[in-house]
Amino acid sequence: MKTRLLLALLLSVWIGSGAWAQSVQYTTEQPRVDEANDPDVIIQRVELTSQYTIIYMRYRSSKKSMFPRNTPRRLPFPLPKDLEGYEQANSNTITFVASARLYVNQGEKAFKFIRAENIPVERQPNDRRRDVEAGERVDFVAYFERITPGYEVFDLFECSDRNRPGQTCFNFWGVHITNPAKQNRTPPARVPDVQTRRTPPPATPTKPAPAPKVEPTPEPEPMPAPAPSVSMKGTVRDAKTKKPLVATVTYQLLSGAESDGNNSADSVLSGRLAGNYQIAAEPLSVYAVTAKAKGYFSQSDTLTVTKADKLRDFDLVPIEAGTKVTLKNIYFNVSKFDLKPESFPELDRLVQLMRENPGMSIRLEGHTDTVGDFDANVELSRNRVNEVKAYLVRKGIAAARIETIGYGPSRPINTNRGLKERPENRRVELVITKS
Repeated sequence: MKTRLLLALLLSVWIGSGAWAQSVQYTTEQPRVDEANDPDVIIQRVELTSQYTIIYMRYRSSKKSMFPRNTPRRLPFPLPKDLEGYEQANSNTITFVASARLYVNQGEKAFKFIRAENIPVERQPNDRRRDVEAGERVDFVAYFERITPGYEVFDLFECSDRNRPGQTCFNFWGVHITNPAKQNRTPPARVPDVQTRRTPPPATPTKPAPAPKVEPTPEPEPMPAPAPSVSMKGTVRDAKTKKPLVATVTYQLLSGAESDGNNSADSVLSGRLAGNYQIAAEPLSVYAVTAKAKGYFSQSDTLTVTKADKLRDFDLVPIEAGTKVTLKNIYFNVSKFDLKPESFPELDRLVQLMRENPGMSIRLEGHTDTVGDFDANVELSRNRVNEVKAYLVRKGIAAARIETIGYGPSRPINTNRGLKERPENRRVELVITKS
């Protein structure tokens, strides 16, 4: 019995001394955050151990769901047009996406998600989520790889809202923590003790020993040349004032040596003073890049990176009454008004924009080229914008917020003479009537 007690005592001392448990190196209570994507979640504390970056978060739902907690997410009956998509947007459920990353220095380094506590982890679409009643508080913890010492500001990018309609991602930009750089201290050179000694008598001359044989040093094998380091970089500005903007630049690898066909989207934050962004890229790859800032239309592009830096500036148009933009990547079949599936990502971004700006109303203006009958083209342009409106309404946008008008070929933006000019006139324009 005494032996067992002694062993238990020794075991408790061993654990308490940190033999099994990792000690926390640095703790930052309630760290300063420059910007948060979801106002319902906060970072309470960040701890750094030798192995992990541990982020303690708290979620408190401010939404009041129109359905009971136990109601299934897929209702067995259709919703009215004005409420389509409302159930998902107001479902009080949470999860943490396994592809989340921590980024430092505008994407210079990334640190992978390891595990989470007290919240389900979404590794595949439609994984289980945790129900949260209105006003309920959930404390949960996320573990990431240890941030390299010396980086004291990081971004937490959990997921992309555009890939999860109706859900809000737990993204934070500019999280300030205590994480000093390691100091390389070189131990002082040892100074030999100085002792008083008699001067020894002169040694008897002896025959010098033969010099040791020196073997030739082998030539080192040549090291392979490092892979070229390239980046995508540029400036995000206000399209009217040309002043720099703080924007989220989201990027996704579409093809290249490191692409597995299912790469998740990542992001960086542009600099506050100059609006600059920089993203480490793989040579000979293709990326989808989107710049987004609050109060502005987002802007997307597909960038092909060769063996040199790729420069791309983004001029974002402010969301204000009277602003007109051309909706890119809206496609119809020739002389038809049915939307092609390639149009859906652009329209989904417009849906998200209108959800984020509930007071905004718009007018959709349809245009065609001059080929064909004038009246038929007017009707075609009208049918096309009405089809765009129908898509937005199906996604939950109130029909009263959307006007439509078809101008046909009456408002060309060029001479309509060449094969390059005519497609530019076949367009859908958006005008903000109320911001």
